[in-house]
Amino acid sequence: MRRILRTFVIAAVAATPAWAGLEFTVVSKTEGGPGASMGDMVMNAQTEGDQARIEFTETHNPMFGSGSYMLVNAKGEMTIVNPEKRTYSRLDLAAMMEGAEAGLGAAAKMGIKMEVEDPKVEKVLEEPGGDILGYPTTHYRWHTSYTMVVRLPKPIPDRRSPSESTEDIWTTTAISMPAHAGKALEGMGGGQVMGELKKVSDLAMAKMTGFHLKSITVTPARGGRGGSTKTTMEVTKIHKADIPASTFVIPAGYTETDLMQQQQRGPAMPDLNKE
Repeated sequence: MRRILRTFVIAAVAATPAWAGLEFTVVSKTEGGPGASMGDMVMNAQTEGDQARIEFTETHNPMFGSGSYMLVNAKGEMTIVNPEKRTYSRLDLAAMMEGAEAGLGAAAKMGIKMEVEDPKVEKVLEEPGGDILGYPTTHYRWHTSYTMVVRLPKPIPDRRSPSESTEDIWTTTAISMPAHAGKALEGMGGGQVMGELKKVSDLAMAKMTGFHLKSITVTPARGGRGGSTKTTMEVTKIHKADIPASTFVIPAGYTETDLMQQQQRGPAMPDLNKE
């Protein structure tokens, strides 16, 4: 989920001062691992200055149905709009992380604690990446590793799960990112559990400049069981466009709903009085 949200933000903040607006398509595909298809998406983005609209034209994720779209304003605030149901929902990442923190707190009272040990994010490659869609790129390769530790009540032994991933990223400085991008990225670290890992990652990747045109992330299966998960995200189309101001406005007559409550509610029970 964190990687998908990061993709939305990358799409939302792409803009260049020399152009009035941009339209582009982002394709995400995941191969291998359980539930891999949940990461498959096609998103069409429109940006104008610090505003953006990202439509999910193809997705298997129940939180973002096909045809729905996300609006991002100049403050980095995100809203999910569902034209089929004529509803909209605020996507508050900070509140989501607070909910995760509350769950961890309850587990801690029962003697269960989760920690990240030895987080490392290392740049292992930086080289010219050739042209993508006519833009010169730089190719970076990053290696991330850490150990997730679940501490259980004694005498139950702690459970340790080493994890690592390799990420290849192609960026271009021909498309710049506005200042509010950092604000939009706040709260994506996964709360207490992933906080330290995010600090290390942010510190390292702050040295990588430019807009992401393509990335390939490979994560081996944990525990040495073989296999791996590969996630590819790529901008496949991009062009200059004049975007109407109404594109970034919630349509009149739409009702605000709670996105997380909808997900927790699950599918409705069938009406047994109907044939």
